[in-house]
Amino acid sequence: MVRVALVGLGFMGRMHLSIYGKISNVQITALCDSREESLDLSKSGGGNIEVGEMTTDVSKARLFTDYKKMLAEGGFDYVDLCVQTSLHKDFSVMALKAGYDVFCEKPMALTTEEADEMIKVSKETGKLLTIGQCLRFWPMYVKIKELLDSKTYGKVISAEFSRYSPTPTWSVNNWIMDSRLSGNAALDLHIHDVDIIQFYFGKPQGVNSSGEVSAGGGFGHISTIYDYPDKTVTSVGNWLCSDSFPLIMRALIVLENGVINLDTSQSDALTVYENGKGKFTPVLDSEDGYYFELKSFAQNVETRKEPTVVTSESARDSLAVALAEIESAKMKKKVSL
Repeated sequence: MVRVALVGLGFMGRMHLSIYGKISNVQITALCDSREESLDLSKSGGGNIEVGEMTTDVSKARLFTDYKKMLAEGGFDYVDLCVQTSLHKDFSVMALKAGYDVFCEKPMALTTEEADEMIKVSKETGKLLTIGQCLRFWPMYVKIKELLDSKTYGKVISAEFSRYSPTPTWSVNNWIMDSRLSGNAALDLHIHDVDIIQFYFGKPQGVNSSGEVSAGGGFGHISTIYDYPDKTVTSVGNWLCSDSFPLIMRALIVLENGVINLDTSQSDALTVYENGKGKFTPVLDSEDGYYFELKSFAQNVETRKEPTVVTSESARDSLAVALAEIESAKMKKKVSL
């Protein structure tokens, strides 16, 4: 049995908590939030994705409002951090040095220097560290990866990715809209597509970005052209949509002999169009990326095998690209990588 301490019980913390009840070899033994009222799980945590029914057994979980006290008392194998981004580095380093493995939500940190320190301490302590870049585990995106790697439809000609969301209003004291604490949409939302682009195509040679600054500083909208020598790749991240607008994820990949279209606003979110054969809808697993990433890390902790799908280094690289995009948008010129 793998014992988990879940830290941060806002939207994403509650999402993780709802998932753990589906994983058979996991037990929640500690819950921590600096706000005592957040430990009341009967209250809603908000968010732009519906949180599943809270069936996870927390009867054996001790409750904490002091993170350092929780680490000192122990009784768990790894820490799942769902705290604001500005705390990712410090909270991860504290847990690693205290002798615990760490699952930290995305983005990894606010700077590459912070990410490098997290990796350094992980190596020094011999403790596992991964980051919640969940699209690498999401069935739709996993299927696309399989199709691309199979070369069934030839080379990629172009690829477009986008992510649109209503403006987030669910964070405590609205921290998510303060770019000093979250990095705004460029780091908190857009980082998903930045990471999946690298997962599919590797690191680009450069980025050319433009953006729109939103309240709280930072970019609430960012649009990027990635420099790849053999294909055209673009992406858009935007959380300036009205509160009635849903979260929509899209990917349109044109290949020599087919087109892969992902659009979560459609009833069939993933469709493949084959040259001369029509179209088909791949059969996908009913569970989502949150389930598979947490299940995978629990297995890593149990077997002591390093994460391979999302390594701390891959998450650091995606952060570096996203930060280069922010720099490019500010300077209004291309940034080489």
